[in-house]
Amino acid sequence: MILDSPMMVMPEFPKKLDAKIVSLLMPRLNDEYKAFYFYRAASNYCKGVGYEKAAEFFAAESLDELSHAKGIETYLVDWNIDVNLPIVETPQIVFSGLFEVLVKAYELEYNLWKEYNDTSDEIFGKGDIATFNFLRTYTDIQTKSVAEYSDKLNMLEGVNVMSKFELLTLEKQLF
Repeated sequence: MILDSPMMVMPEFPKKLDAKIVSLLMPRLNDEYKAFYFYRAASNYCKGVGYEKAAEFFAAESLDELSHAKGIETYLVDWNIDVNLPIVETPQIVFSGLFEVLVKAYELEYNLWKEYNDTSDEIFGKGDIATFNFLRTYTDIQTKSVAEYSDKLNMLEGVNVMSKFELLTLEKQLF
């Protein structure tokens, strides 16, 4: 192959991830940052009202969410995508009690699970098996998280969730 021929066009190197796939992954990156902020707020709330174990747990959850975001960023960068970090809307999150934190955390994790499943389904339909396989890790994480929060909510069945004393008594088992 002679590259100095006037008719020869140099192919584009290195290859990049398809723009349609990038457009499907960017909302998931945004979701992970939103989850990070949610769990920071949950940790701060719990610490402020005396749920020390819950505060530690949610602080760790926030770091997990940040690592998920980093994983998506790394995948995109490894595929030669210039990642513009999303602007994350962080509405003022107000909690009225530990039970509400758990309910909102469950809803957050369930919605993430659903979004990852939908995104994976769409990516599989586009024939990008490598990205589909990459997302399997995230759907597995979300499946475990939904089950974990479901278990926590099930533990509270029959408990007066408005009683701080009862929740403080159960905090060690919950977290």
